[in-house]
Amino acid sequence: MRQTLHRALNGIRKVAAGLRPFSESVWPGVRNDLFVAHESIYRFFASDVRDDDVLDAGCGTGYGSHILAAGGARSVIGVDLDRRNIAFARKRYPAPNLAFAVADIEELDFADDSFDLAVASNSVEHLHHPEIFLQRTRRLLRPGGRALIAVPPIYTSADARVHAGIHYHRSNLTVAEWAARIGDAGFNASGFIHSVRAGAKVNFASHLASPLSPEDFLFTPTTVVGLSSQVSITAIFCAVKPR
Repeated sequence: MRQTLHRALNGIRKVAAGLRPFSESVWPGVRNDLFVAHESIYRFFASDVRDDDVLDAGCGTGYGSHILAAGGARSVIGVDLDRRNIAFARKRYPAPNLAFAVADIEELDFADDSFDLAVASNSVEHLHHPEIFLQRTRRLLRPGGRALIAVPPIYTSADARVHAGIHYHRSNLTVAEWAARIGDAGFNASGFIHSVRAGAKVNFASHLASPLSPEDFLFTPTTVVGLSSQVSITAIFCAVKPR
């Protein structure tokens, strides 16, 4: 009952903020375990963005783009298909090195070699044709540029069935299949295991405020093979465009 009440209240608060009430985009008005886990990914990505031109592909409500901009990026542009998300982001996160635009990340039309870093955190699984995104992202990156891509940790057919039941998830690939698609797009890839510190408990179905902070989440470097074989909260790829 408590969870149901909080879900309803959170939906009302999203509507009041100009957002869709029950879309999958997390937002800073509800700092539950799911939001903090997402936030931890952006804070990890922001640890190495100084002086970079950054694309945040599928930026949602813009909090991650804001984190990247505050991390010292030269410029950040966050793009999302949902106009309400972009309106919210523009209003909440004004900054001289940060811009937002409505765009389909399967149809990115920036000039070649525009970015040093492209970020896609829990967005590419929403695409019907993620290979198009990967190919276009490689074109948009400068030589030696990186794409940091976070996707659901699907390892088995049972995992795939769970995600197939999520309305917003369309490319329900296993971690190994994502690795193959990234390699086919011409990237050199490695990975990071996303985990939570010992003793911490997470409930991603909760609508209650989280006792956790982004610092409670850990990111351990690994190979693509390691990422495909070790359980991770989110599977994170670092895809590098050859020089």
